[in-house]
Amino acid sequence: MRKHSMQNILVLIIFSIFAVLSLVLVAVGIKFYTNVSNKVDNNSQMRNTISYLENKIRSNDYEGGIDVVKIEGKDVLILSSAGGESFKTAIYVDDGHLKEYLSQNDDIKLGYGDTIADVNNMEISREGSSLNIVLDINDTKYVIQKSMISGAL
Repeated sequence: MRKHSMQNILVLIIFSIFAVLSLVLVAVGIKFYTNVSNKVDNNSQMRNTISYLENKIRSNDYEGGIDVVKIEGKDVLILSSAGGESFKTAIYVDDGHLKEYLSQNDDIKLGYGDTIADVNNMEISREGSSLNIVLDINDTKYVIQKSMISGAL
């Protein structure tokens, strides 16, 4: 009788150790998956934001199509529509969000517009026909350097 109860206790101890180690393994797997998932999301956001800006710049690379201004102390990329239309698109960062605001003429209002991505800060500078954009996304700096074919700047 005593022998059977010792065997039962030993089986229960082994099963308990197995259960605890299984839970630890699951917890480590969850943490690993969360870290990988966050990195994938951050990289995807960074690639999409850079691709968005590069495509906007490329599609407006004509004489008078691109301008860089400071409004309320913020760097703003102004993209003018082609042809006789007088629409302007302002791309800027406000409260941690990259925004796009479409307006008629020169009526640019910060704080309005569609949120494109989460961006901490954006600095824009131009030198001749070169456009330099420094993005701060999740405390990592990314640089976009574009040379305007048309010399639009």
